Amino acid sequence: MTRPATIANGVVVALAVIAYGSTASDYFIQDDFGVVWLLSQKPAMYFPQWFVSAWMDNIWGYTPDEVRPFPAVSYQIAALFGPGVPFANHVINIAFHAGTALLVVQVALHAAGLGLPAATLAGIVFVLLPNQAETAAWITGRVDSMPALFYVASFVTYVRWQRSGGARLYTWSVFWCFVALLSKQTAITLGPAFVLYDVMVARRPVAFTWQWLRPYVPFTVLTASYLGLRYVLFGEIARESSLTMERTSFFLQNAADHMMRIVMGAEALGGIGGQAVAIAVAAFLLAWGTGAWRRGQERSRHAWAALYFGVVWMALGILPTIVTTYSSPRHAYLASLGWALTVGIAFDAMWRVRAKRVVSVAACVGAAALLFAYAVQLRPIVMDWNARAVMSRKAVTDLERIATDAPAGTLIVAGVSPRAWTYALPFAATPPFAHSDLTQRVSVISGSSLHCCGPDQWDAYTRERLRSWLSRPRQPPVIAMHWNQRSGALAYLSDTNDPSLRTLIELLLQSGDSTALDANILRLTNDFVPYHAKAVRE
Repeated sequence: MTRPATIANGVVVALAVIAYGSTASDYFIQDDFGVVWLLSQKPAMYFPQWFVSAWMDNIWGYTPDEVRPFPAVSYQIAALFGPGVPFANHVINIAFHAGTALLVVQVALHAAGLGLPAATLAGIVFVLLPNQAETAAWITGRVDSMPALFYVASFVTYVRWQRSGGARLYTWSVFWCFVALLSKQTAITLGPAFVLYDVMVARRPVAFTWQWLRPYVPFTVLTASYLGLRYVLFGEIARESSLTMERTSFFLQNAADHMMRIVMGAEALGGIGGQAVAIAVAAFLLAWGTGAWRRGQERSRHAWAALYFGVVWMALGILPTIVTTYSSPRHAYLASLGWALTVGIAFDAMWRVRAKRVVSVAACVGAAALLFAYAVQLRPIVMDWNARAVMSRKAVTDLERIATDAPAGTLIVAGVSPRAWTYALPFAATPPFAHSDLTQRVSVISGSSLHCCGPDQWDAYTRERLRSWLSRPRQPPVIAMHWNQRSGALAYLSDTNDPSLRTLIELLLQSGDSTALDANILRLTNDFVPYHAKAVRE
């Protein structure tokens, strides 16, 4: 590796660390509690079992149709440093993000044929895209950065093999494809990505012969075997039963949202992000008008690479979301590589026009505007993830203290912001997050969004805890807790301070259905407690 290349890679890694270094000390939030709780306690030799079973068991009230042994083992590795310590998990996340960004540089060099300055820009854009924050800052976001790393590793080694030959590169490409598939099902698009790259960018003539098909056979067999495994385990190949007209309509809107988030950053339109992107686009158009693409051969190479990465790659990256039931920025993590490469291609086209200095200046202005826009937008998003982690840590600490001091059998109603604790209970009240299993000492209930499982399971769980508490001969106390969404300050109220609290709890069982029960619990924790608990606020 040359000295300039080493410096470029160092810059990309350094920016990834700077962008997300503050998350290294962040506490667990949301799904983290359940995932870490389950995987950190699996025995060391459990790894082979994950190749033939769902990695999440039944902790969410159902068994997800997901075979992910490699993400699962990453949690086991992190648990070696302490299952209740999030630092190792965050370091792994940052490493995956930085590693994928380095591979983006390699894709730019070898697949798009860009020069080192443009390839480095592509890597930096990938690092700083605000769309990436959920994947890199949230521990559970690793389920998208990890398969993306292996997906891109397989792609770049395949491209290098096509250019230079050598069994070693091809073998590595097949291996990384295998790892990507068993990290997340979205890797099933890797085979089409190879074929379309060969046809569109490498300009490999299409000939339906064994010689032409042979490079794709191992990847096709791997993908088919993986889909066959899914069918044996779950009765479906790729959640095809969910492909309805309604889901397709949702996918189209979701895809448009992903594109907007990737390109514009955290803000849809307007603001400093939109203005900076507009400046960048204007600079690129100026370069076009002054002849950046005038040479035929370079124009063709740039145009086909831009079409592949800016359209085909992004489409393949977003396509698997057609079977998802919700929209999340992390679902476009792999697709965002296409936009980073498109920016790099545009910059490279301008950078190579040395005869007209205005073009190079326009390229630098456009690149600087984009990087500035993304960096400015990324910072508050990362800070928001930091704030959620602070609130989550405080909620765990406060809940353990209150539950430990309370008499055995006490009913605790917890009101934590869903931004910090969605799906966190009952895991957050058990080891490794608490020193002991608090649910064995007290009963903890909450609104449905904080509970691990679906509405029906949550309703049954909550009503059973209420009935159990009401049936005790010497009815223990009840404590309702509320954490301020902005400051994280705790306010709590017991029936000792306000006897009406006991009456309100008794009335909860009269809630007609799960929706009414949820609404009544939220009114209790979010309205009644903050208003009546001023004297005992902490």
